[in-house]
Amino acid sequence: MISAAQGPVRGRTWWTRGAAALFAALLAAVTVASPALAQDDPAPADGPGGVVIVGVPGLTWSDITPSETPTLWDLAGAGASASMSVRTIGSWTCAEAGWASLGAGERAGGAAPRDAQCMAQSRIPSPVSRGGEWAVPHFDALAEANAAYNYGARLGALAEAVAGLAAEQEAAAEAAAAAGEEPVEVRDGLCVAGIGAGAALAAADPDGQLAFWGSGLDDLPDAMAACDIVIVDPGVIVGDDAAIDADTTTDYDALGQDDADVPTDEAGEPGEEAEPDPVRVAAAAEADAAVTDVAAALPERWRLMVAGIADSAAPSSLHPLIYTGYGIEPGSLSSATTGREGYVQLVDLAPTALDVVGADVPAAMSGRPATVDPDPDHTSAAAVADGVDETRASAAVDEVGWKFYGTLAVAGIGAVAAAVWLLTGTDRWRRAARTVCLAVSAIPVAGVAAGIPPWWRAGHPEVAFWLIIAAGVAVLTAAAWLPGLRAGRRGALMIAVVTALLIAIDQFIGATWPLHTPLGYTAQVGARFAGLGNYAFAVFAAAVILIIAFTPWRGRARYIGPVAIGVAATVVIGAPTFGSDVGGTLTIVAALVLTCLSLWGRRLSIGALALAAGCAAGVFALAGILDYLRPEADQTHLGRFVGAVLEGSAGSVLLRKADAAISSIGTPLTYLVVAAVIGGWLIWRRRSPVRSAATEAAVVGLLAVAVIGFAVNDSGVAVPGFAIATGFGLLAVSVGPRPETAGETETAAAAASARSEP
Repeated sequence: MISAAQGPVRGRTWWTRGAAALFAALLAAVTVASPALAQDDPAPADGPGGVVIVGVPGLTWSDITPSETPTLWDLAGAGASASMSVRTIGSWTCAEAGWASLGAGERAGGAAPRDAQCMAQSRIPSPVSRGGEWAVPHFDALAEANAAYNYGARLGALAEAVAGLAAEQEAAAEAAAAAGEEPVEVRDGLCVAGIGAGAALAAADPDGQLAFWGSGLDDLPDAMAACDIVIVDPGVIVGDDAAIDADTTTDYDALGQDDADVPTDEAGEPGEEAEPDPVRVAAAAEADAAVTDVAAALPERWRLMVAGIADSAAPSSLHPLIYTGYGIEPGSLSSATTGREGYVQLVDLAPTALDVVGADVPAAMSGRPATVDPDPDHTSAAAVADGVDETRASAAVDEVGWKFYGTLAVAGIGAVAAAVWLLTGTDRWRRAARTVCLAVSAIPVAGVAAGIPPWWRAGHPEVAFWLIIAAGVAVLTAAAWLPGLRAGRRGALMIAVVTALLIAIDQFIGATWPLHTPLGYTAQVGARFAGLGNYAFAVFAAAVILIIAFTPWRGRARYIGPVAIGVAATVVIGAPTFGSDVGGTLTIVAALVLTCLSLWGRRLSIGALALAAGCAAGVFALAGILDYLRPEADQTHLGRFVGAVLEGSAGSVLLRKADAAISSIGTPLTYLVVAAVIGGWLIWRRRSPVRSAATEAAVVGLLAVAVIGFAVNDSGVAVPGFAIATGFGLLAVSVGPRPETAGETETAAAAASARSEP
């Protein structure tokens, strides 16, 4: 082990090391943004004539059957489909918030209290006539309610964008006529019409005014003749249950924070088959009849979207989106907001409608147009089966998630105590303490591996999940005690390498595994569908820091190895085709620079912190600008954030993320962080600081991941929590007990053995 007291290798200064770190960071930035800039595809000359969006709150994939909903069943096979997250404000989305979000192209909330059965937000008043024009009566209250949220939703952005396109075309036509140039074609029907009370919320402009409104499907032909975008509320909510007692009094989190202790539906545990409720079946059949009428009236060259735009009750669920009609091939849907085939978000509906009429997506919308991935083998049965499976997986993860976090927090506190004993205690229970440290550090990587088999399809999904976790932990812990790995830091390095490799491999093959585990985001949450989530990032970053710090480098490899691993890790975390993690990129670059400087003999100082911050900012700026220059549909979170900065809307994004980070304090992982702070203090007091470059590098790197990760990620305390769960025990095992204590123990053991001989 190289001691910091030995100083740096002769002929090298911390400036050369800093330059090497900066070069590594810049190289990583170039690699992060390496995908070639593509050109927008030219729009087809003969585009669709218009689109009708039918919204059915509460509709799920399991409601679509060939016998009860034949039209929806046929459309699912004839067009493209996806599972849609309707997450807006809070843990479930009621009808009023769903319709408002559709018209905003951004997450919006309702004005009425959000009760567990969505009763209050389902009572949407019809528009009123004012001077011969229709207007939404409570639109001002709805806009005021959304001002309390940090999503920056501009209600009515859909209608505003279409009206803006109409004004641009008219102005261009007038300018061409005045200049004597060729006439500029002005598209007729550039407006948004609403049919039904809920649709009025989505079709209204920012002032609550409606270009066209009809109370029922009898007005549909006139609406399609007047406007090229028609939104239909058939007046059906799928989800009423004869056994449910109405709850109209409880608003669990008016400001959109996570909800707890809400009643579940009658479907039972995830994976458990339930008898169809006759009330729900009747509602789905009624919605299907309305869709049948709309499809029959659809003009030539028009398109139809059918979407389950909201939940009917808590908890939330995924909902179907079916897109069919002119130019839509059978297959699956995706969007730039999900980056994953077969998944879209509610906020993508408005941009998709704008794409139909050729309008640009305004900055106020976070959604992006849905794209079709053709599949010649796409059938109704396959579409529905995939949707049901995706919904079941998401619900199963949501069910086990809070138990996993609680278990990890308790086990992590135990690992902290074991680490304190291992580093400062007597020989008694030392083997047990080492085993606990290794086992708990293996829980996060076992959580990632749990997403490989489809555990949610088991008869008892939760039992299957925990059996996979237990098996993964047992295998890794046993491997760390094998003869070749039990000595010194080898067992800890083995677990760190397995952790980093497994997450890296997952990123290379499409980032599938954590999506179906608590280490990722459930699809129904809608925060992240592809790339590297904050939890998995914290685990990966901690493992990489330990690998760099405790690998026994020799000679020039001491410089080349950490830089190579750091560049590779940065690419895995930040590249648009891999992790695409904005906060993770900032965190890992700064942490890697500080780790390498410590490993190379440079003490932590203001200059070192400035260098780390500069490298992180350089990577972020360069990668962000290059990503922003790519086509909008291909941009990742990084490019979209740069766009938000340029458009002046980044403030609301940062406020929202800061609020989410602060609100995470008090969750189970908070207690693990507190325990780690206390444990670190006890180790520092009872054992003099270990003057080892490797140990100092590991401590500095892990602290940087925890502190910076908390500051720049909206997962807040979960980032240091997962980093501690992975790194604290492995760090303790790598450092080991005091050398003099270990020597005394061996001497005593030898003496005892000698006395026992005859």
